Amino acid sequence: MTYSLLSGVRVLELSLLAPDLLGMHLADLGAEVIKVEQPPRGDYVREIGGNHVGGISLMHLRWNRGKRSLALDLKRPEGRKLLHELVAKAHVVIDGLRMGAAQRCGAGYDELRALNPALVYCSLSGTGRTGPYVKLATHGVAYDAFAGLAPPVQSDDGAPRVPIYTTVGMQAAPLYAAMAVCAALVRARESGQGCWIDIAELDGAVAWQAERLGGVPGVAASGPPDFGPSVRYQYYATADDRFILFQATERKFWRNFCGAVGRMDLFDTKPGADVGDHARGDEALRTELAAIFRTRTQADWVTLFIDANVAGGPVHSVDELPDDPHVKARELLTEQPHPVAPNLRLFTTPVRIAGEHFGASPAPTVGEHTVEILADVLGRSSDEVARLRRDGVV
Repeated sequence: MTYSLLSGVRVLELSLLAPDLLGMHLADLGAEVIKVEQPPRGDYVREIGGNHVGGISLMHLRWNRGKRSLALDLKRPEGRKLLHELVAKAHVVIDGLRMGAAQRCGAGYDELRALNPALVYCSLSGTGRTGPYVKLATHGVAYDAFAGLAPPVQSDDGAPRVPIYTTVGMQAAPLYAAMAVCAALVRARESGQGCWIDIAELDGAVAWQAERLGGVPGVAASGPPDFGPSVRYQYYATADDRFILFQATERKFWRNFCGAVGRMDLFDTKPGADVGDHARGDEALRTELAAIFRTRTQADWVTLFIDANVAGGPVHSVDELPDDPHVKARELLTEQPHPVAPNLRLFTTPVRIAGEHFGASPAPTVGEHTVEILADVLGRSSDEVARLRRDGVV
């Protein structure tokens, strides 16, 4: 079983690729998410990307976990009729398709709202439903490139290249969407009125630039600080050739550190200010600290920071994260039994709920739950389901 916060909430998802993350977040919190897929291929996220397990994309295995798959041909009138019957029994519809695709499938907001006035309808797309870029085809790095998060890097031949980037737009927009859907559900339960939510991955990426963009006209925005010259807020190498982040900018943390390492002479000569003293440009102090941090391992420094109340923490590469004791204790990674991908390791969720344990069913194959959904939700008989299969509706 997974979390139960959204137990009893039924979500119909019509999405491809990264918008799948919205349904994943809702399923992680306990919603029943029915992924409506066009047979026979369904969501082609199963096929793409560089990392595959058992021939299946890791993106699909993570993004579509905890969902049920209903294979339904929405190009056929009877397929649209079944979808409409499901909408009448649902609380949320996710339109994670390109502009206009849901409407062509009989799943536009106005059409579905007439069937269920309390419906929360969330459109999650690359460019949103308004603005001059509505019809611009985009995916992946386009959102971060648009927001200035992935500027071009120059190759050896002088040509611009796509950098290694962090998929901020792809990851952030579904989080904003999940927050909005949950808020809309609260209001819908109180008022009986749903709404149409419009979330764009471009906007999600731009939100990560809020500090650089915000401010008073004519006055430079603050932007993220440059810690390059900082000394008391800096990375340092450790005895095991790893790194520690030292953040003793407040006087109390600096005093605690100097006392813990037996170097109160450093505090006596350079006590610093009460708040925000980075000792910028103090290369003599940087040399002293570099020598000190080389005397212990990263794990030893983390222990000292905890025991002596010093701000800072370990610095990891992605490959090192699975072995970190905090990652293990928080159960941020889990092995999920899977019929095709045995010993599959997945990131769970940052959400922790007292008294509940996170778990999610494996990502489904196309139409894996078609029979049970038609039977359990719509009350269709086995003979009728067999007929729908023969007719190619499901």
